[in-house]
Amino acid sequence: MVNLRFLLLILTPFFGLQIKAEFKTWPDPYNVAISSERQLSLLKLKERQVNNLYNYREELKSHLKHVQLAVKHSRELLKSASHYPNNLLIGFKLIRHLRNDWPQYLKFMNTKLGTEEIAFSQEQLSTLPTSEDFIDALTAIYKLQTIYDLDAADMASGILDGKQYNVKNWGTDECLILGLMYQTVKLYDKSEYWLQLALFYYSEYSHQKQLDVTLWKYHNILESIVEAYKGMGNYIDAKQYALEILAIQPNHTYMLSQIPKLDYLEKNPANITEVEKDFQRQKRLCTKSYMKRLANLYCYYESWSPFLRLAPIKVEELSEEIYLNIFPDFISQKEIDVLKNAAKTNLQRVEDLSWNCSCMVAELSGSSNNVIHNINRRIMDITGMRIDKNDMLQVINYGMAGNYNPDDTEKSENVHKGNVLIFLSNAEHGGETVFDSLELKVKPIKGSMLIWANSQDIVLHHQCPLLKGNMWLASKKLN
Repeated sequence: MVNLRFLLLILTPFFGLQIKAEFKTWPDPYNVAISSERQLSLLKLKERQVNNLYNYREELKSHLKHVQLAVKHSRELLKSASHYPNNLLIGFKLIRHLRNDWPQYLKFMNTKLGTEEIAFSQEQLSTLPTSEDFIDALTAIYKLQTIYDLDAADMASGILDGKQYNVKNWGTDECLILGLMYQTVKLYDKSEYWLQLALFYYSEYSHQKQLDVTLWKYHNILESIVEAYKGMGNYIDAKQYALEILAIQPNHTYMLSQIPKLDYLEKNPANITEVEKDFQRQKRLCTKSYMKRLANLYCYYESWSPFLRLAPIKVEELSEEIYLNIFPDFISQKEIDVLKNAAKTNLQRVEDLSWNCSCMVAELSGSSNNVIHNINRRIMDITGMRIDKNDMLQVINYGMAGNYNPDDTEKSENVHKGNVLIFLSNAEHGGETVFDSLELKVKPIKGSMLIWANSQDIVLHHQCPLLKGNMWLASKKLN
């Protein structure tokens, strides 16, 4: 996986980001990209910022109103004085106005505006998403677009995997950043597509001057498109955009140096090395068509233990090859709420797992929570496996492109007897669990529990990235 941290160094001249050379000194992330629950705090932050900006605008408007009245009064007096230059009354009024009003206007002009709002915004800087959060978000978009073959134009207009969502279109800013990201990982075709979208949205934007606030200009997009075409080996189009930049800025030193290079490359094309693409295994697993459930698999009620004889539980078999069952309505809404509330204050970023895990995890103990204790007891009654030595339950909240695959390897050193997944929510789009060797994909259904046994070797499973939704899940390994 290419390290996207390098992208932040590229973005510095465009967006004025304050980047430290030593990445270890960066502030800890707020994890808003890897946890949908944490993203809720962004909405509250955004609301406070918008209200603060509104208050700042109102103070400026009030001040401007007084300025406009002063201008109107001064212009009317100037007009009268011009028409009646020797009029005693006008002369006195003019002297009084210049002697008394203009010093007040100067004080008015020197007034510091929006000091409270500016101070508030300064305080809020420490609560904004960090560079690491930004990298998490970029990686999520990269992952989703690669795995699900998402079209850039569809994504920008709110379409994910063929489904339209009622969201406002992305603009030039978002498209430019993604174009630069793909340029960083040397996927120049995708980079060019995003950059062309950025150019399109720029030309369609009715208030183009407003975009200057972001510290980049029209020619910055063109510069990036030149690099994208050059990376693709399309030197003719690269030269065309380079010439367009020179028409805007004739003394653009870098583009002046590029013209002869592009002419040379056009006659002597460079060998374009195919870049090794990331997420290809996940792409194969998550976009593959899986067979429907076999007709000879069936449902029944489990009642072999004393507890289950009192409260039988419905079971659906999912495989003939191994013990792989799903238990609908295993957990109640009340129990779900208890688990989620207990987890919210304990969610942690899992640093020692691969970059393939995009979520936050809370480790909850059955000895300190009756609901977890009861869930452990029900699992023990259903499986017949003793779990006294492992009363922990992992509660997981997924973020952008969220998935959790700590065992997503060809071999595992920690073979355990079985796995349990308890779905604490539905997933609006994505988030399925795939058993590739069994040709099976399981969709998250709130309240259900999925159990499978590892007879000899670990049964490899993979969770596909979440496209949309706030997905929660509880996980447990049976030893």
